[in-house]
Amino acid sequence: MMKLYTKITTFLLLFVMFSLSAQEYDDARYNVVLKQLKLNSSEVHNQLYTEKKMPNLEDSYIIVVPILLGKLEDDGFSVKNTILITDSEGKIKSKYIDDTEFGSDATMLDSFTIDTGLYKLNSNIRAFGITANYRGSSKPNPYSSSDISLYYPEGKTLKKILDSYNLRTYSGEWDMNCSGEFEEDNSIIIVDQAKTNGFADLKIKTERMKKFTKEIDGECSESKISKISYKTLKFNSFVYQ
Repeated sequence: MMKLYTKITTFLLLFVMFSLSAQEYDDARYNVVLKQLKLNSSEVHNQLYTEKKMPNLEDSYIIVVPILLGKLEDDGFSVKNTILITDSEGKIKSKYIDDTEFGSDATMLDSFTIDTGLYKLNSNIRAFGITANYRGSSKPNPYSSSDISLYYPEGKTLKKILDSYNLRTYSGEWDMNCSGEFEEDNSIIIVDQAKTNGFADLKIKTERMKKFTKEIDGECSESKISKISYKTLKFNSFVYQ
């Protein structure tokens, strides 16, 4: 009877632990960054602030500074990201002010995570990703999602070439005991050998899974079906579409 509840509880715990791990940063570097941006810590959503060392550039860190638009309220907030590449001490090398506004009300903006995977788009350009992770607050209707944007450094700024592409969505409805239906889409980005306008095509592999649970003879029984699909994003000289 409790198998499904245990699975969902474990999933939510792991999701929270993953989000918390993305919030670790160096205090000294943080202070240097804010001083250069002429910001007070009260103007930044500090729980969403995150950084990660770049594996392909020496003495370089990617830093996401979520700047609050208005006050940080218990029932919602909005932020816009200033994205930086700095040295180990926090001195800014590249700066990009993202126009995307990230809001949190019905669904909670839980974290930003930095993806330094091997997004080698051509012989000169390696991109990195920043993922916005959301979660819902309803236990009978669990929900979470993750959207990725891709950037690469160009001089003292960054180029944004993929905007908030959904990589993962999980949703469902259940009776808090056993019976319910759940749907999950998980996508991965594969850098293809084919190129368009000098940039590698991005092949998106998506697995869509549906789960059904119901009580049979006092036991909580689960069945599932899944389907894999592919699509290709091509570079149109400005962004991937």
